[in-house]
Amino acid sequence: MKHLYEVVNQLSALENKLSNTEEYQRYFVRCRQSFAEMGISYFTPLNEKYNETRTDVEANITGTETKNMVITQVIKPIIIHDGIIVQRGIVIVEGK
Repeated sequence: MKHLYEVVNQLSALENKLSNTEEYQRYFVRCRQSFAEMGISYFTPLNEKYNETRTDVEANITGTETKNMVITQVIKPIIIHDGIIVQRGIVIVEGK
């Protein structure tokens, strides 16, 4: 499964880079549907609030502000397989 999760990571990176290009969106939807049929889902928690109690991501904090922290960049998505987190997201967090 490790190789399959790496495919998910690469697909997520492509999806993020091409998110403004609508012509590719249907391909990403089809890929997500195929993964869902295998019990795999993934998501990028971009712009979500962050606090130290989150267990679904590993955060690198930038800046000095420690209140109102928000995920500003996602390096790797959160991958869930059959309802279990198999990969924690790797994110960059900033105080707003």
